Amino acid sequence: MTDDKQAKSHTHVETRGAHDLGGFLNHLLAHGIDARISREEMPKTPYEERADAMLLLLSNAGKGFLNIHAMRRASEQFTHEDYLKLSYYDRWLKAMAALCIETGVFSDHEWQAKKQQVILQNKAAQKRISD
Repeated sequence: MTDDKQAKSHTHVETRGAHDLGGFLNHLLAHGIDARISREEMPKTPYEERADAMLLLLSNAGKGFLNIHAMRRASEQFTHEDYLKLSYYDRWLKAMAALCIETGVFSDHEWQAKKQQVILQNKAAQKRISD
């Protein structure tokens, strides 16, 4: 594919997994997705460090619930939209949550309730900051 018109009309996008982006640079660019890769070492944000720590805990050798193969399988099941809009660590978190639900660590209901609780706490904190 050499131009955006071809990228937009390419029919294989729907048959490939969201993670399979090889050869689709123009497709990504046509949809406003920055495909550049920075070679600079970037320090992890606290959010990214927590995601990394959760993965280490959940995949602890011999005792862990997750492994790299399960994480890859979970990530490869994302929709194209989710895969492209989520950051690297957001994809990790989404895959970890899906696998925790799948393996019975917690239920989908518990996960949704906790997400809602965190959202409400964040809104309350934002309101306190703005007041």
